[in-house]
Amino acid sequence: MRVLFFIILLDISGFGILLPSIMFVLQKMGAGPGYATAIIATYSIGQFIAGPVWGQLSDRVGRKPILLISMSGAFCAYLLMMVAKSPEVILASRVLAGLMAGNIATAYAAVADLTPPEKRSKGMGVLGAAFGLGFVIGPAIGGFLGGSTPETATIFYPSMASAIMSSLAIMATFFFFKESLSLEHRNELKSRPRISRLDALKKVILHPTLKWFCVFIFLVSTAAALMEPVTPLLVGNRYGWGPLNMGYIFVIVGLVIATVQGGLVGKLAKYFGEKNMVKIAMTTFITGLLLIIYTPVSYGVVIALCFTGVSTTLFTTAISALASHRAHPTERGLVMGVIQSMQSFGRSMGPLFAGSLFAFWDGLPYFVGAVMAAGVLGGMIVLARRVVIEDASVRVSKRV
Repeated sequence: MRVLFFIILLDISGFGILLPSIMFVLQKMGAGPGYATAIIATYSIGQFIAGPVWGQLSDRVGRKPILLISMSGAFCAYLLMMVAKSPEVILASRVLAGLMAGNIATAYAAVADLTPPEKRSKGMGVLGAAFGLGFVIGPAIGGFLGGSTPETATIFYPSMASAIMSSLAIMATFFFFKESLSLEHRNELKSRPRISRLDALKKVILHPTLKWFCVFIFLVSTAAALMEPVTPLLVGNRYGWGPLNMGYIFVIVGLVIATVQGGLVGKLAKYFGEKNMVKIAMTTFITGLLLIIYTPVSYGVVIALCFTGVSTTLFTTAISALASHRAHPTERGLVMGVIQSMQSFGRSMGPLFAGSLFAFWDGLPYFVGAVMAAGVLGGMIVLARRVVIEDASVRVSKRV
């Protein structure tokens, strides 16, 4: 787990380095809000297409090879972005990175391999802490390297730093990560026929409970993706903040997320249960989105982003743990790949509309996201009652 934590920390740090400056750079290159956010969306579109494939492959060949391949793809994408002189080259870089992004689903599957069911949420929380800390280190470096104002924003030095981080993650995986999926489970799956990407999606979506988890994670991911790409524009328009200021914001939010995920998520899951964690996360998420819209002071945005950041990571941790409980060891990669794919689908849909909504009213992306989160909250309340009844009936039938 420690090695996996370090690998994901390096990988997410490399991804986070780009966040403070990329929207400002795209604007400098002549991309309007709609085009710029659509370019941001291509990463998640590629991830949605490739996610189930990588997840299923990790069930067959093991977690380590897929981690190495996916991070090598990210390294190449960062090199391409270093030479980008137009929005189209950045677009190509994001597509490549998205198609090669098999590391997240594989990492969650590896955590499921390494932890018993009763400690699954805690294990997912450790991985979430790596994400949170990565979004501290990465944006801090990116804010410093990306320029102090919108006019001086650059992508060259952040891309170089991301490539270095990615190469370190590749070396750490190669030398220190031990395969978490047993040879017995790999051999068992190799004897079965391959499942197509569409069949993998059907297998999960036709499950009576997993299908709702897919819907929930899609809606929450869409809501988060509606706000994330336009937030630099919002704070730039309202307060004149640039990449350096965005770097500071990401550091604060990342520290809060890392603290909650690393120290509290296991205790929260044990005390409230994973289903209630979803409800708490959605309530906090809605509060944060509405605060961004209506806060009268600049620091209110920072507080609101802490709310939304913590809530989305708690939600992802809880949903991932709930889904993993319903997956056979030989299908964890497949299930987590589909879950990750639905998350990517949401993250690809959000930016496609975020720019247009923002142009109409700068608070509209956040308001639409709050409505989606309210739907997830209501859906989880209904589903939690039904699952309790189903679980009780299963226990009774086993006794009979």
